[in-house]
Amino acid sequence: MDILTARTTDGQLVILSKDDCRISLRNRRDMETFYCPQCKKPVHMKVGDFKVPHFAHAFNSSCQNLFAEGESAEHLLGKQLLYEWLLQKRKRDVVLEPVMKAIQQRPDLLVTSDEECVPIEFQCSTIPVNQLQKRTDGFRTIGMNPIWILQTPISLVDCPQGVSVLRLSKFQEWFTLNPPIEGDVLLTFYPHTKTFHYYHHLLHLAGQRYIGIHHVLPMHYQVFPLARPKLLNENALRSYADMYKAFREDDLKKRILLNRKGIKDPFLLSCYKLRILPVELPLWIGVPTKGHDAFREADYEWQLRLLHFCKQHSLPVQRVGRTWISRFVNQFSNPSTEKVEACRNYSRFLRQHNFQSLGEETDFSENEVLQIISERFLAKATQN
Repeated sequence: MDILTARTTDGQLVILSKDDCRISLRNRRDMETFYCPQCKKPVHMKVGDFKVPHFAHAFNSSCQNLFAEGESAEHLLGKQLLYEWLLQKRKRDVVLEPVMKAIQQRPDLLVTSDEECVPIEFQCSTIPVNQLQKRTDGFRTIGMNPIWILQTPISLVDCPQGVSVLRLSKFQEWFTLNPPIEGDVLLTFYPHTKTFHYYHHLLHLAGQRYIGIHHVLPMHYQVFPLARPKLLNENALRSYADMYKAFREDDLKKRILLNRKGIKDPFLLSCYKLRILPVELPLWIGVPTKGHDAFREADYEWQLRLLHFCKQHSLPVQRVGRTWISRFVNQFSNPSTEKVEACRNYSRFLRQHNFQSLGEETDFSENEVLQIISERFLAKATQN
C-alpha cells in the first residue's frame, strides 16, 4: 500500500510532497530507514520521474486493511494537493493519513478545529457503494461526519459551465446523497488542473439523467468550510423549465418511435386504456413535484400510471389513501416509502389545482412548471 507519510528511526514524521527535490529524496532514501506510522514496519521510499514520491508497504502487508483500495497516482496527487491547500488556511489543524484506531479506518485527511473533527476522503476509484456507506457509518459511530470529494469524472470534466443535461452513474449519484454541502450537489476535484468542479441544483429527469449546473472553482479560490452554490436566479430557473419541457416532449415522442414492447410497455398500456396519445398528455402530467426523484422513471410515466391505477380501482386520485398508493408503488422495482410519499405529494398537487380528469380544460401553463421548480429548490435550501 502507498502512503505519503512515514517516520524515521528516531520517530521524526516525514511527509512527502510533489515539490520535494527528487535528487535529495533519493539520497535520503539511501541513508535512512522509514517506518509506517501505523504498523511500524519498514516502508520503501519510491521516487520516480512521474508519479508523486511516496512510501510503499511490502506486498500483502497486514497494514493494508486500513485502506479501502490501492493508491493511484491521481489519488496520491489529489490528497497531497488538498493537504497543502488546507494547511494554507492556518485556522485548523490538518493531519494527512491519520490512523483512527477506534474504528480501524484511515481517512485521507483529518481537519480539526475547536468545534469539530472532519475526516476528508478523496475518492478516485469506483468501488461498491456499500463500502462507501460502511466507511461513512464508521466515522459517524465516533461522532464525525465525513466529507467525500470525488475525483472529477472524465465524462464530466469538459462539460460546459452553466445549465445543461448531465448523466450520472449510480456510483456518482451516491455522492449527491452524501454531500459536504446542502443536497443535490456533486462536488468533485480535478488534481491535474487544481480545480473544484461543482455539479449542483440537480433536477432528475429519468434514469441517470439530470438537469444541473456545472461550475468550476480554481483551488486558490476555495474556502473551508467548502463554498456553497448560490440560489438559482430567474434566468437559470427559466432554463431549467425550458429544458425540462423539451426533455418531456422529446422523450414522449421516443416512447412511440423507439418502442419495442408494444402495449406490454406499462406506460403505453396506460395511455391505451385511458385513450390518450403520449404526445397529447397535458402539462400537469409529468411535473417535478416534491420527492419525484424517488422514481427512476420519468415523471410523466409514473404520474400517468398512478392516474390509470386510480381509475381502474375507482379511486379519487386527489385523495387516494396510503394503502392504495403502496399497492401502486409495489408495481415498480425497489418500492419504497419515498416513492409512496412522492405519489402522495402528486395527489396533493392535483387537489391543490383542482384537477379532476384527463379530458377537462385547464389553464395550467409552463409558468406553473417554472414555479414548481422554483419552489422545489427554495424548499431544499430552507431545509438545509
